[in-house]
Amino acid sequence: MSRREAKALLREHCDEMLRESIALSFEYLPLPNPPLEIPDFPAQSPNDLTSLTQQALGISSIDTAGFLYRLETIIDNYEPSYIKRHIDPDSEREKWLSRSIVEISERVLILQIKDWLYSALDEESPDTDRWYLSVSSLIGLSLKGSNIIESEGFNLFNSIIYARKPGTSSRKSTGRHQITWNGQSESSNGEISHPSGVLAANSILDILQLHQNNHNTVLPFWLERLSVSTHASFVLNIPMRIQNLIIDCNQNNYENLLMATIHSLSHTPGISKEILYQVSNSEKEYLRRSLASNLSRIDSEDRNFCISLLEKLIDDMDSDTRVLSTTYLGNLARLERTVFIQFANRISKKKDIRMIQRLIESGLRHYLSLDSNDSDNLVPILWIQSNSESRSQLSGMLIEIAKKNQPSFIKISSKIFNLDKDSHTDLVNRITLRNSDLAILIKNIQ
Repeated sequence: MSRREAKALLREHCDEMLRESIALSFEYLPLPNPPLEIPDFPAQSPNDLTSLTQQALGISSIDTAGFLYRLETIIDNYEPSYIKRHIDPDSEREKWLSRSIVEISERVLILQIKDWLYSALDEESPDTDRWYLSVSSLIGLSLKGSNIIESEGFNLFNSIIYARKPGTSSRKSTGRHQITWNGQSESSNGEISHPSGVLAANSILDILQLHQNNHNTVLPFWLERLSVSTHASFVLNIPMRIQNLIIDCNQNNYENLLMATIHSLSHTPGISKEILYQVSNSEKEYLRRSLASNLSRIDSEDRNFCISLLEKLIDDMDSDTRVLSTTYLGNLARLERTVFIQFANRISKKKDIRMIQRLIESGLRHYLSLDSNDSDNLVPILWIQSNSESRSQLSGMLIEIAKKNQPSFIKISSKIFNLDKDSHTDLVNRITLRNSDLAILIKNIQ
């Protein structure tokens, strides 16, 4: 295959992708209105799919130089390094182009949309025709969903929120963190969105949300990124959108929605906590497991709320959820000793081997580093409840205690003997294998 043929195939696929994207966006009319327009020449929203498609393909067909430039840009940025080292790089490049037609075509189309948006968001002379071409293509690609549009498309979407040309720098916040700050100007929290840009962005999110109910779009990934910004989260109503999606989400996107909720805790705690409570009561095990895995992140925002979630998750019907929630006790062992003891005692009474093993792995070492005397008598109870693997870890911890606090080591051994003589015999045998001198100290305990 010659290089000319590879480029021809790529251009043909770009046109087909452009046609499909615009057609898909027309299933959700009306298209969002442009954020910027000349008052004397108000925009006319297209209602004819054929006309808009022909306009887009017509511009694409005559812009050969633009297509080649965008393709060369992609080759420069994404061509695998092995091609340049190959004995025949031109031939190898052709093979790569042929194998990657879908991916490269999508990147070319994104650059085309970027160029159209650049004209549409020009404050001095906004091109509303280019707006409808760009927004319909962007919506269509976003509805189809892909890893590329998740990241590259989000940058274009973000420029719409602020009615700012794609690729131009935003207005940075000012304040004490800047060397040139004079101490007199008030600190700004960041760039403020454009009112019409917000309307257009909300319309795009509404369309994605309608489609998300039955398909996988980029919406969950975009919501996670938008949730980080207090301002964007507020003007685009991100927490409410998350709440409408998260309970019915599938295993392809639940983690993004959960992380978006956790990000929102700092600026919209009320509804974010409500969503997390809903997740803890969800019938979907993968949602509850993911929540249990992220308790430490939630703790950084609100420890008391996090502990209330732990109260529920630690008694969950799903074994994996209970074990994952137990991992969080490692944090509590360092930061909330009383609460840690409370939950550790609850776990020891459950006689759940996996939870006990995770408790020993995640929290007990921190507990003993702060209290080698084991004032709350956790170690004897956990030893008796533990399996062989956990006892191996515990015996190592006990040897460390013995090196700096022999009376505590003997006391713990004595309590194990009083609770269960067979367990004490196992303790002596394990200590003997590691340190026979320490084993002598506890061998004849009565």
